[in-house]
Amino acid sequence: MRLIRAVASGESPNADEQSDGLTALNAMVDAWLTEQMTIPEVRRVTEVLVANTQDYTIGSGATIDIARPLWIPDAAIIPAGLTAETQIRVLTDQEWAQKVPIKSQTATFPLAIYYNYAFNSSGYGTISTWPIQTTAPTLVIYIPVAVLTSFTTVSTSYQVPPGYERTLAYNLALEIAPEYGKRPSAEVVAIAAASKGDMKRSNERMEEMYVDNAILRRGNGNFNWRTGTGG
Repeated sequence: MRLIRAVASGESPNADEQSDGLTALNAMVDAWLTEQMTIPEVRRVTEVLVANTQDYTIGSGATIDIARPLWIPDAAIIPAGLTAETQIRVLTDQEWAQKVPIKSQTATFPLAIYYNYAFNSSGYGTISTWPIQTTAPTLVIYIPVAVLTSFTTVSTSYQVPPGYERTLAYNLALEIAPEYGKRPSAEVVAIAAASKGDMKRSNERMEEMYVDNAILRRGNGNFNWRTGTGG
């Protein structure tokens, strides 16, 4: 409120203004949960699967009891009796609909999962394994976890990563300005954008880049696209 000159330096907002500001802050942080690079942590979560059971709910109080993620970047499987993870595919909606014609197919352990993250009355998403496992392997999923999902009171202290305090303050100033009929200064707008950009860059992770073997032709041989060999 001080950044948009809704209160003077040294002046304190009244109780109603603090409550309104807290509501706006929580709405802003909730919206940030849809932006992948505002989330700094990727957590490894394991779940022992039940033989011949394909669907597992995920969410607070669900079978996989953790806050429902909007996406699952990576997954793996640990076959029963083993300890090493084998990466499996996280299918897209299109792949699940078009490339898995027999969804009831079974195997010793899954080769892929499909995540339906749609929000429903229970607040759960659903993970479906494919093929359906006939044993009890361990599913491993790597999911984004937000540092902050909500603030309870204006007087509660929170620990946040470097750069978050400035980002929260300046972006909240933009969020609440219309409620007070204020136009943020160009400096506040610039700092809000720059600080959020810096925050996102700090959460960026290195990823491996791959090149199709067909591009890397060597010698006089021919590349076999069916087997992925040659060239």
